[in-house]
Amino acid sequence: MSDRKRGDVEAELARFRERYLVFNREAAANPASTDFASDNRLVEEQGAFQLREFVDAEPRGKVPVLIVYSHVNRPDIIDLDHAHSLVQRLQETGNRVFLVDWQRTTEADKDNDLSLYVLDAVGEAMARVSALTGHQRINLAGICQGGTFALSHACLRPQSVRRLALLVTPVDFHRGDSLIRHWSRKVHFDRLAAHPVNIPGGLITLMFQFARPFDDLRRHVKLIGLGDEERDLAFSLRMDRWAHDCPDQPGRAFAQFMGRLYQDNALVEGTLQLRGEPVNLSRLDMPVLNVFADNDHLVPPESSAALGDYVDAQHYREMRFCGGHIGLMVSARAQAKLLPDVGRWLASEQE
Repeated sequence: MSDRKRGDVEAELARFRERYLVFNREAAANPASTDFASDNRLVEEQGAFQLREFVDAEPRGKVPVLIVYSHVNRPDIIDLDHAHSLVQRLQETGNRVFLVDWQRTTEADKDNDLSLYVLDAVGEAMARVSALTGHQRINLAGICQGGTFALSHACLRPQSVRRLALLVTPVDFHRGDSLIRHWSRKVHFDRLAAHPVNIPGGLITLMFQFARPFDDLRRHVKLIGLGDEERDLAFSLRMDRWAHDCPDQPGRAFAQFMGRLYQDNALVEGTLQLRGEPVNLSRLDMPVLNVFADNDHLVPPESSAALGDYVDAQHYREMRFCGGHIGLMVSARAQAKLLPDVGRWLASEQE
């Protein structure tokens, strides 16, 4: 390398080092909140969950929708700020928004099984929203693992669900190239179910990071290179804090979800039972919207799209998003078009 090129490289490294130090000082001083951006109120608190309603200036006449988010992440991502908010896009299109906000797992929860979350928690939240709003049938919107919970609940209690929207939801756990499925193949989840211990959230975080180990590094290098006017530091920090805040998982329920669904593919095989009740996809007689991402590395689009094989075509609709798992929730394209379309579909007066 010539002296001139070496000098250019050293100068660029020095500039990057200075930007890196400035970025870290700004990040350490930034009080980015991990709370929801929109005003909300606690409606009810049960053992496994809290039911929240997002406050709306004009709730009258709006259709109630209950969001069921994944248990393996916190639901902050549905309402990070005004520009990145599924909640606000749903409110703007005529929906009154409620959320099943899962409680943090404690040692006492290690014996909780899957039915407690799918039948009891979602069922109690649905009943409370119904009583509060006067609507006998409630719209249900499930996201990721929460989508599988919502889908299973709708199969078991179809009479209570008006419309079902699923976002990046695994259905056929053996379709598509899912790294999580490959990892789970050799694990003896039946042993964990028989002798449950809670799974540390830090281990879940590492599992997600190992799926794409250089994502954080690429994102941070890109941020450091941006000017102040281009960089939304608060949003980036909130995303980082959300991604690294995976709650502990209740041992038995986690073992059942991974063993019965990822290993046995019990949902589409028709062998999944909760408290002796079969979860039968053919019982979905309400309108179903299935939204998935073409570049999703966590929930392959083939896994989600498989639902179309089990639902009557007259009840079923798909929306495809050209992007990834998280981009479907927070990207500018999703906020501008996709999520408002989901909101309009949920608020539709057609049964």
